[in-house]
Amino acid sequence: MKYGISKMVAVAVMAVGVQAAQAGDFLSTVPVVHVAVPVVESQAQLADTLREQGFGEIALADAAPTFTAPHPELNPARIAHPEATPVRAGWNGTAVKDGQTVEVYADVR
Repeated sequence: MKYGISKMVAVAVMAVGVQAAQAGDFLSTVPVVHVAVPVVESQAQLADTLREQGFGEIALADAAPTFTAPHPELNPARIAHPEATPVRAGWNGTAVKDGQTVEVYADVR
């Protein structure tokens, strides 16, 4: 997806059962997918859930973006240990589905 183009993306993902995800473009030129996850889930488990839903090229970072580091998912040190990184509420990284990059937000229950 080119950055000037914005589309809505909706997927149904959840660790247990299936629940509709919310998607939308609020402050981003990249589509967003919201995933409902349990509080204890690691980013490795979130990545597995996304893979089950057809996502690939999953890059989940251990820190949220900042003005000085707007893309922590591009830093190999920030994505090195997803099994030890808990999912945090909000932005967790990016993934690709059907050639389209989406930002991954977790709605922690």
